[in-house]
Amino acid sequence: MSQLIGDIALRIIIAGSIIIVTYFISNYTRLSLERILSKFGASFAKRIAEISRCFILLIGVVVAISVLSLDVTAISIIAIIISLLVLISARDIVLNLASELYIVMRRPFRENDQIKVGDVEGMVRSIRALDTEIVTYDGEVVIVPNSYFLKYPVINKSQSIVRNIELKLIFPGRKFEEIKPVVQEILSELKPELFGEPEILSINEMEDKVEAFISLPIVNVRKLKWLAAKITKSLLSRGIEVEIE
Repeated sequence: MSQLIGDIALRIIIAGSIIIVTYFISNYTRLSLERILSKFGASFAKRIAEISRCFILLIGVVVAISVLSLDVTAISIIAIIISLLVLISARDIVLNLASELYIVMRRPFRENDQIKVGDVEGMVRSIRALDTEIVTYDGEVVIVPNSYFLKYPVINKSQSIVRNIELKLIFPGRKFEEIKPVVQEILSELKPELFGEPEILSINEMEDKVEAFISLPIVNVRKLKWLAAKITKSLLSRGIEVEIE
Protein backbone atom coordinates (compact mmCIF):
# COMPACT_ATOMS: atom_id res chain seq x y z
CA MET A 1 0.00 0.00 0.00
CA SER A 2 2.82 2.36 0.95
CA GLN A 3 4.51 1.61 -2.37
CA LEU A 4 1.29 2.45 -4.25
CA ILE A 5 0.87 5.72 -2.32
CA GLY A 6 4.51 6.59 -3.01
CA ASP A 7 4.04 5.83 -6.71
CA ILE A 8 0.92 8.05 -6.91
CA ALA A 9 2.69 10.86 -5.03
CA LEU A 10 5.64 10.65 -7.43
CA ARG A 11 3.26 10.82 -10.42
CA ILE A 12 1.57 13.90 -8.94
CA ILE A 13 4.92 15.63 -8.39
CA ILE A 14 6.08 14.82 -11.94
CA ALA A 15 2.75 15.92 -13.44
CA GLY A 16 2.83 19.17 -11.45
CA SER A 17 6.39 19.81 -12.54
CA ILE A 18 5.41 19.26 -16.17
CA ILE A 19 2.54 21.77 -15.86
CA ILE A 20 4.82 24.38 -14.25
CA VAL A 21 7.58 23.93 -16.84
CA THR A 22 5.05 24.00 -19.67
CA TYR A 23 3.54 27.22 -18.29
CA PHE A 24 6.92 28.99 -18.29
CA ILE A 25 7.81 27.64 -21.74
CA SER A 26 4.46 28.78 -23.16
CA ASN A 27 4.88 32.30 -21.73
CA TYR A 28 8.44 32.53 -23.05
CA THR A 29 7.28 31.36 -26.47
CA ARG A 30 4.45 33.90 -26.48
CA LEU A 31 6.76 36.80 -25.63
CA SER A 32 9.36 35.68 -28.17
CA LEU A 33 6.81 35.33 -30.97
CA GLU A 34 5.27 38.73 -30.16
CA ARG A 35 8.70 40.30 -30.44
CA ILE A 36 9.67 38.46 -33.65
CA LEU A 37 6.34 38.99 -35.42
CA SER A 38 5.77 42.56 -34.23
CA LYS A 39 7.05 43.88 -37.58
CA PHE A 40 3.91 42.42 -39.18
CA GLY A 41 1.60 44.28 -36.78
CA ALA A 42 1.01 44.13 -33.03
CA SER A 43 -2.48 42.58 -33.19
CA PHE A 44 -1.39 39.87 -35.64
CA ALA A 45 1.70 39.03 -33.56
CA LYS A 46 -0.39 38.83 -30.38
CA ARG A 47 -2.93 36.43 -31.94
CA ILE A 48 -0.29 34.05 -33.30
CA ALA A 49 1.66 34.15 -30.02
CA GLU A 50 -1.47 33.43 -27.96
CA ILE A 51 -2.47 30.48 -30.18
CA SER A 52 1.05 29.04 -29.85
CA ARG A 53 0.93 29.46 -26.06
CA CYS A 54 -2.40 27.63 -25.81
CA PHE A 55 -1.12 24.82 -28.02
CA ILE A 56 1.97 24.33 -25.84
CA LEU A 57 -0.21 24.33 -22.70
CA LEU A 58 -2.47 21.71 -24.30
CA ILE A 59 0.52 19.48 -24.95
CA GLY A 60 1.69 19.94 -21.36
CA VAL A 61 -1.73 19.04 -19.96
CA VAL A 62 -1.88 15.92 -22.15
CA VAL A 63 1.56 14.80 -20.97
CA ALA A 64 0.68 15.51 -17.32
CA ILE A 65 -2.56 13.50 -17.59
CA SER A 66 -0.59 10.66 -19.16
CA VAL A 67 1.79 10.65 -16.22
CA LEU A 68 -1.04 10.63 -13.69
CA SER A 69 -2.90 7.81 -15.42
CA LEU A 70 -2.31 4.25 -14.41
CA ASP A 71 -2.91 3.31 -18.03
CA VAL A 72 -0.59 5.66 -19.88
CA THR A 73 -1.26 4.20 -23.33
CA ALA A 74 -5.04 4.49 -23.08
CA ILE A 75 -5.05 8.07 -21.84
CA SER A 76 -2.48 9.06 -24.49
CA ILE A 77 -4.67 7.66 -27.25
CA ILE A 78 -7.72 9.52 -25.86
CA ALA A 79 -5.72 12.75 -25.63
CA ILE A 80 -4.50 12.39 -29.22
CA ILE A 81 -8.04 11.76 -30.47
CA ILE A 82 -9.34 14.83 -28.60
CA SER A 83 -6.51 16.95 -30.01
CA LEU A 84 -7.25 15.78 -33.55
CA LEU A 85 -10.95 16.56 -33.12
CA VAL A 86 -10.10 20.05 -31.87
CA LEU A 87 -7.78 20.64 -34.82
CA ILE A 88 -10.37 19.39 -37.33
CA SER A 89 -13.11 21.55 -35.84
CA ALA A 90 -10.78 24.56 -35.94
CA ARG A 91 -9.67 23.86 -39.51
CA ASP A 92 -11.37 26.94 -40.98
CA ILE A 93 -9.96 29.18 -38.25
CA VAL A 94 -6.46 27.79 -38.85
CA LEU A 95 -6.86 28.30 -42.62
CA ASN A 96 -7.99 31.88 -42.14
CA LEU A 97 -5.11 32.61 -39.78
CA ALA A 98 -2.69 31.06 -42.29
CA SER A 99 -4.26 33.29 -44.93
CA GLU A 100 -3.82 36.32 -42.70
CA LEU A 101 -0.13 35.39 -42.34
CA TYR A 102 0.06 35.29 -46.15
CA ILE A 103 -1.70 38.67 -46.46
CA VAL A 104 0.53 40.27 -43.80
CA MET A 105 3.81 38.91 -45.21
CA ARG A 106 3.07 39.05 -48.95
CA ARG A 107 0.83 42.17 -48.80
CA PRO A 108 -1.05 41.51 -52.06
CA PHE A 109 -3.31 44.43 -51.16
CA ARG A 110 -3.93 47.07 -48.51
CA GLU A 111 -6.96 48.90 -47.20
CA ASN A 112 -8.56 51.18 -49.83
CA ASP A 113 -7.03 49.18 -52.70
CA GLN A 114 -9.26 48.21 -55.63
CA ILE A 115 -9.02 44.42 -56.02
CA LYS A 116 -10.67 41.45 -57.68
CA VAL A 117 -10.60 37.93 -56.22
CA GLY A 118 -12.79 35.20 -57.67
CA ASP A 119 -16.19 36.73 -58.40
CA VAL A 120 -15.75 39.58 -55.89
CA GLU A 121 -14.52 42.97 -57.05
CA GLY A 122 -14.38 46.30 -55.25
CA MET A 123 -12.51 48.39 -52.67
CA VAL A 124 -10.91 46.84 -49.56
CA ARG A 125 -12.50 48.52 -46.54
CA SER A 126 -10.84 46.53 -43.75
CA ILE A 127 -8.56 43.52 -43.23
CA ARG A 128 -9.24 41.48 -40.09
CA ALA A 129 -7.99 38.25 -38.53
CA LEU A 130 -10.53 35.92 -40.14
CA ASP A 131 -12.02 37.93 -43.00
CA THR A 132 -11.75 40.98 -45.22
CA GLU A 133 -14.47 43.53 -46.01
CA ILE A 134 -14.81 44.54 -49.66
CA VAL A 135 -17.21 47.23 -50.90
CA THR A 136 -18.32 46.40 -54.46
CA TYR A 137 -18.98 48.99 -57.14
CA ASP A 138 -22.69 48.48 -56.51
CA GLY A 139 -22.19 49.63 -52.91
CA GLU A 140 -22.61 46.15 -51.41
CA VAL A 141 -20.41 45.10 -48.47
CA VAL A 142 -19.01 41.60 -49.00
CA ILE A 143 -17.38 39.71 -46.11
CA VAL A 144 -14.71 37.48 -47.66
CA PRO A 145 -13.05 34.76 -45.50
CA ASN A 146 -9.28 35.14 -45.68
CA SER A 147 -8.94 31.51 -46.82
CA TYR A 148 -10.62 32.66 -50.06
CA PHE A 149 -7.41 34.48 -50.99
CA LEU A 150 -5.47 31.18 -50.97
CA LYS A 151 -7.91 29.61 -53.47
CA TYR A 152 -8.13 32.36 -56.10
CA PRO A 153 -5.57 34.74 -57.63
CA VAL A 154 -5.77 38.31 -56.38
CA ILE A 155 -5.83 41.10 -58.98
CA ASN A 156 -4.84 44.42 -57.42
CA LYS A 157 -6.31 47.10 -59.66
CA SER A 158 -4.59 49.81 -57.58
CA GLN A 159 -1.24 48.57 -58.89
CA SER A 160 -2.44 48.36 -62.46
CA ILE A 161 -2.10 50.90 -65.27
CA VAL A 162 -4.27 53.98 -64.78
CA ARG A 163 -6.33 55.23 -67.73
CA ASN A 164 -7.70 58.75 -68.02
CA ILE A 165 -11.26 58.49 -69.31
CA GLU A 166 -13.00 61.58 -70.67
CA LEU A 167 -16.67 62.25 -70.04
CA LYS A 168 -18.87 64.91 -71.61
CA LEU A 169 -21.44 66.49 -69.30
CA ILE A 170 -24.29 68.45 -70.88
CA PHE A 171 -26.34 70.83 -68.71
CA PRO A 172 -29.46 72.03 -70.53
CA GLY A 173 -30.68 75.55 -69.71
CA ARG A 174 -27.73 76.40 -67.46
CA LYS A 175 -25.08 79.13 -67.34
CA PHE A 176 -21.28 78.83 -67.15
CA GLU A 177 -21.06 80.69 -63.82
CA GLU A 178 -23.32 78.26 -61.95
CA ILE A 179 -21.97 75.05 -63.51
CA LYS A 180 -18.19 75.43 -63.04
CA PRO A 181 -18.18 75.46 -59.18
CA VAL A 182 -20.67 72.58 -59.10
CA VAL A 183 -18.49 70.44 -61.40
CA GLN A 184 -15.47 71.20 -59.19
CA GLU A 185 -17.41 70.04 -56.12
CA ILE A 186 -18.47 66.83 -57.86
CA LEU A 187 -14.89 66.01 -58.85
CA SER A 188 -13.76 66.59 -55.25
CA GLU A 189 -16.38 64.08 -54.09
CA LEU A 190 -15.22 61.52 -56.68
CA LYS A 191 -11.52 61.83 -55.87
CA PRO A 192 -11.45 59.06 -53.19
CA GLU A 193 -12.85 56.63 -55.80
CA LEU A 194 -10.20 57.48 -58.39
CA PHE A 195 -6.48 56.79 -58.90
CA GLY A 196 -5.32 60.36 -59.26
CA GLU A 197 -6.55 63.91 -59.69
CA PRO A 198 -9.72 64.33 -61.77
CA GLU A 199 -9.57 67.30 -64.12
CA ILE A 200 -11.90 69.75 -65.84
CA LEU A 201 -10.65 69.83 -69.42
CA SER A 202 -13.05 72.52 -70.60
CA ILE A 203 -16.39 74.16 -69.89
CA ASN A 204 -18.19 75.92 -72.72
CA GLU A 205 -21.47 77.82 -72.68
CA MET A 206 -23.69 77.34 -75.75
CA GLU A 207 -26.98 79.06 -76.59
CA ASP A 208 -29.18 76.92 -74.35
CA LYS A 209 -26.77 74.67 -72.52
CA VAL A 210 -23.34 74.24 -70.95
CA GLU A 211 -20.92 71.48 -72.02
CA ALA A 212 -18.20 70.31 -69.64
CA PHE A 213 -15.44 67.84 -70.48
CA ILE A 214 -13.84 66.05 -67.50
CA SER A 215 -11.03 63.50 -67.19
CA LEU A 216 -11.26 60.65 -64.66
CA PRO A 217 -8.18 58.49 -63.85
CA ILE A 218 -9.48 54.92 -63.39
CA VAL A 219 -8.23 51.36 -63.83
CA ASN A 220 -11.42 49.40 -64.33
CA VAL A 221 -13.41 50.75 -67.26
CA ARG A 222 -16.46 48.88 -65.95
CA LYS A 223 -16.44 51.25 -62.99
CA LEU A 224 -17.19 54.13 -65.37
CA LYS A 225 -20.92 53.30 -65.38
CA TRP A 226 -20.98 53.44 -61.58
CA LEU A 227 -19.12 56.77 -61.56
CA ALA A 228 -21.50 58.24 -64.14
CA ALA A 229 -24.47 57.18 -62.01
CA LYS A 230 -22.88 58.78 -58.94
CA ILE A 231 -22.28 62.04 -60.82
CA THR A 232 -25.90 62.09 -62.00
CA LYS A 233 -27.21 61.40 -58.49
CA SER A 234 -25.02 64.11 -56.93
CA LEU A 235 -26.15 66.68 -59.47
CA LEU A 236 -29.82 65.76 -59.11
CA SER A 237 -29.51 66.23 -55.35
CA ARG A 238 -28.50 69.82 -56.17
CA GLY A 239 -31.46 70.23 -58.50
CA ILE A 240 -29.32 70.11 -61.67
CA GLU A 241 -30.13 67.82 -64.59
CA VAL A 242 -27.29 66.41 -66.66
CA GLU A 243 -26.72 64.27 -69.72
CA ILE A 244 -23.52 62.22 -69.76
CA GLU A 245 -21.83 61.05 -72.95
